[in-house]
Amino acid sequence: MNKKFAVISLAGAVLLGGAVAAGAADTNGKGSTGSKIEAVQDLITVEEAKKIALSEAEGRVESIELERANGNQYYEIDIENGTEDFDIKINALDGKVISFNKERDDDDDNDQSEKEVNGENIISEQKAIEIAEKEVNGTMKEIEIDEDDGQILYEVELQTKKGEADVDIDAETGKVLKVELGD
Repeated sequence: MNKKFAVISLAGAVLLGGAVAAGAADTNGKGSTGSKIEAVQDLITVEEAKKIALSEAEGRVESIELERANGNQYYEIDIENGTEDFDIKINALDGKVISFNKERDDDDDNDQSEKEVNGENIISEQKAIEIAEKEVNGTMKEIEIDEDDGQILYEVELQTKKGEADVDIDAETGKVLKVELGD
């Protein structure tokens, strides 16, 4: 009987000690929600990330994705110039290049229109993101420029409170062409 009481007392002391230690670890007095609020910081814009990437590699931006790994956010930017493909990761908080990978361009996707390659008469990625975020009340995860049946469009993937959403935007007019809401 005394053994059972000792074991139960010891287990209670360990649990109580763990709770006290966890409370003591919250030195800022804000609790876990205060930590989350402090973790929210302004990210560099997609246009800034694109400019940084293009200063590292010459070519055409194929896609820009906002990624999160190990609690850090970064932009993954794919650039192609006809002979090489570049994969550049840029810290979304300070704009520093995290990684730079270069590969030989082996695919035959040189069917992009001159208008797209030169960036003539199309809205910026930042404008497309603003349109898409407003359309579905979400946050951009990925943006890609593409040509579909001669029409240049931005394909924007967003995270909403209800799940993922995909928004296609006419790159010349800024008109929302399609919205798909995921579950």
